[in-house]
Amino acid sequence: MIKILSKEKKYGIIGKATHCSVMRKKVTKEIYDEAIKNYYNWKSLTNAMKSYGARAINLPEGITEPICCYHNNFLWSKNEGSEDAVSSTGDKIQIKATGNYNSDLTSFGPRSEFSELHFVRLNQETDTMELYKIPIDDLAETKVNSTETFKEQQAQGRRPRLSIIDKFINPKALKPYKTIQL
Repeated sequence: MIKILSKEKKYGIIGKATHCSVMRKKVTKEIYDEAIKNYYNWKSLTNAMKSYGARAINLPEGITEPICCYHNNFLWSKNEGSEDAVSSTGDKIQIKATGNYNSDLTSFGPRSEFSELHFVRLNQETDTMELYKIPIDDLAETKVNSTETFKEQQAQGRRPRLSIIDKFINPKALKPYKTIQL
């Protein structure tokens, strides 16, 4: 069952708490520059793989998360919970991304908890990343297939999968809040 954590639209699943060591780090210019360098390494490798018919490699979170954090002054969160970052006000941030500009299939953990959803949309042709803040007011009720909603799949302990581009960006005519030249 989905649990509304507060009036500020923080969603989560009622479940067992887990304990692990917390790591939240500020993304420095050095980390940011390393993520940009790794983007070009990833692009080279994924294009080499595709050249002989192999499937492209997913865009790693180790590239997209620090880039998004750096441009928003978020703390990058590891081993804390389901969030990817934390804002200066303590809000839990979920960061999702696609390496394919025109489509995505984004999945969420069954126990995801966050108050903001940011989406990184890569354009490999121009080497740019567009950052979007996705409204989550109706995320819980969003259909993820013909019969189930996001919250229904989470309540079953499953990973809801949906296209952020098709469900939010295109129908709501969302514009990026930032475009980054890599």
